[in-house]
Order: sequence, then structure tokens, then C-alpha cells
Amino acid sequence: MSNLHILEHVIATSLEPMYQEAEEKGLWFFHITDDGEEIWCSPGYLKAEQREGRLIIAPEHWELRDPAGYMSKLVNDCQGIVDEYNQMAKRLKIEETLELVSHSTNPADSR
Repeated sequence: MSNLHILEHVIATSLEPMYQEAEEKGLWFFHITDDGEEIWCSPGYLKAEQREGRLIIAPEHWELRDPAGYMSKLVNDCQGIVDEYNQMAKRLKIEETLELVSHSTNPADSR
């Protein structure tokens, strides 16, 4: 076994308590890269990536967070794209605009 494989195994093993907590509490792994990029991974996705030799990141660089935070990030990202499209359409005098609309299938939200 090469030193790289040993390191990958040590990191994966040291993440086990975090995997257990994440699965028990419905949390996801969160990491900010050196470039400021956010990485959100469900426990299952992170395990699959690590089996392929990707996202081998030590536990001290991960946080466990509610995946609703990731959903908020996605909404913000989408709204930014919609805004950019609408600004460009305005500059190009195109009358079509886009709107980000949320629909809930949860009956409690329809009050």
C-alpha cells in the first residue's frame, strides 16, 4: 500500500465519527476551498467521492451543517443568474425577462 493510499485510509477513518453524526442528525459536510468555493456533500456522496480518490480532506477542514444552507445558496446563485439575464436583456432592449418563482408542495406552506 502506497503512502498516498495510507493517508487516504487514515483520513477516511478519522471522518467516521463525523459520518455517524451527520447521518444521525441529517447534516451534510461543508468545506470552503482556498479559492473561497463552497463544497457541500451529503455523507453518501462524500463517501463515494473518497472511494474514487477525490475530496480527501482531513476532518478539521470539514464542518457539519444543515443542508438547508446549501439550498439557500442554490437559490441565491439562481437569483443572481436571473438578475444577470434581466440586466443583459434590458441593455439589449429585449422585452423578455425571467423571474425565479418558488412553489411549495407542503400543504402547511399554503396558508
